[in-house]
Amino acid sequence: MILLNKSLLKASSTLHVALSRRKSLTLALGAVFSSAIKLAHAASWQALPSDGIELVFPRLADTGNAVPLQAKITAPPGMFVRSVRVILPENPNPLALQLTPMGAVSHYPFSTRLRLAASQSVWVVARFSDGSERANSAPTVITSTACLDDS
Repeated sequence: MILLNKSLLKASSTLHVALSRRKSLTLALGAVFSSAIKLAHAASWQALPSDGIELVFPRLADTGNAVPLQAKITAPPGMFVRSVRVILPENPNPLALQLTPMGAVSHYPFSTRLRLAASQSVWVVARFSDGSERANSAPTVITSTACLDDS
């Protein structure tokens, strides 16, 4: 026969509740700070020049499952493209794609399909050989499809 100490049970359940509250508070604060960080990053990307980055992205998409993106990055004279990042600020994992071209390329076209969690702007941020960055964005609106109708 096993005897349980009531004070031990009470202490363990109190500890469990305290950990749950702590975890909830941590998650809530994480969400607040995450939103603030997203806004700060978006503001910093808006301050970057956009020349040399051309985007073709639909303004309206039926679903966010596979939205096509075409981009063409042209480096300033005397420089080459070092890296390219595709950022979706509203997605749970905002960094959707990071590319590093092989060799010293001054023109870097690419196309891909992106999965969007919601209506948002896609950001393409290019870093060049001198360490400078340029960014451009294109917004899209995700619409609901007719197959979601209850009739």
